Amino acid sequence: MLFRVRPIHAARRRPATAAPLAPLLTLAVVFLASLAGCAPRLVPFTHELRVQHGLSDRDVKGLQFYVSHDIALRRELTAESSRITSSHTLLLVSGKVIEEVVVEERTPGVVVGARGGVLSVSFEPGATLSFSAAPEPEPAPPPPPFPGFATPPDPFPGNAAPLLAIPSAAGDATTLGGNYWLAAGPGGEVRYQGKAFSAIEDSLRAHLLIDADALEEVALRRTVLPGVRLSGR
Repeated sequence: MLFRVRPIHAARRRPATAAPLAPLLTLAVVFLASLAGCAPRLVPFTHELRVQHGLSDRDVKGLQFYVSHDIALRRELTAESSRITSSHTLLLVSGKVIEEVVVEERTPGVVVGARGGVLSVSFEPGATLSFSAAPEPEPAPPPPPFPGFATPPDPFPGNAAPLLAIPSAAGDATTLGGNYWLAAGPGGEVRYQGKAFSAIEDSLRAHLLIDADALEEVALRRTVLPGVRLSGR
């Protein structure tokens, strides 16, 4: 038995029509514009801004904050301090075991404590970082080049040229002003979860950002009391 296949002539084929591109492009542009409109308009949160809008400690705790730069904290683990949390990372650098905590740029956080010019901000449950209102830290001049032998990788890069006038975690009521910078002790030491870490790279450039529109909403959220009169008057 033979089977015959009938060819389909090209004249009988109906060419597929391509979808118009203009409407698709218009939809894509509208979609991207809507995303841009929904993105927060972040500005540095300064102490002057807080005073200008009359933000109390309670108001500040109700705002959504973001961090301006990556924060990288490291500490060397020893036999006595080998316990870390599950959200942290272990690194092996130059034969040393290093615990690293990273808060990426634009990570959201909330204020859980406010005292004078210091805000305690939480980026993960059960832990906070302190940010102090202070002028912008000035970088120290780089050390002169030294043509020596090759050195192993530094597990704490950025510590060779620390920032000057690092904001203190205690704050200074006499010089309140400027951004709320990541607070650190001498040599860039940062306390986190009760342990001493070294802030590396551009961590000490990190300061708090806020959505400008959300700030305006809080500033305008004021209740005018009508008062209470005695009955019959």
